[in-house]
Amino acid sequence: MPVVAVKTLRDFGLLYPDARQSLLAWHDEALKAEWKQPADIKAHYMSASILKNRRVVFNIKGNNYRLVVAVA
Repeated sequence: MPVVAVKTLRDFGLLYPDARQSLLAWHDEALKAEWKQPADIKAHYMSASILKNRRVVFNIKGNNYRLVVAVA
C-alpha cells in the first residue's frame, strides 16, 4: 500500500523521537501490505480501530501515540 504523507511521519518522528522507530516500523509494514478490506487490517493489527469514511486508527508505541490513516 503506498503511503502518501511520508514527510508528515518523518517530521513527527523528529519532534517525538520516542515514536520514530514505531512509525518507521508501521511505514515499512504498510508499504508491504495488500489490504483489500478492513478485516485484512484487523487481522494484522488487532488493536486498530476502523472508523467511518475509510479511516483507521493505529496505536503507535504501545498506544502512547495514535496514527489516523485514510485508506483508499
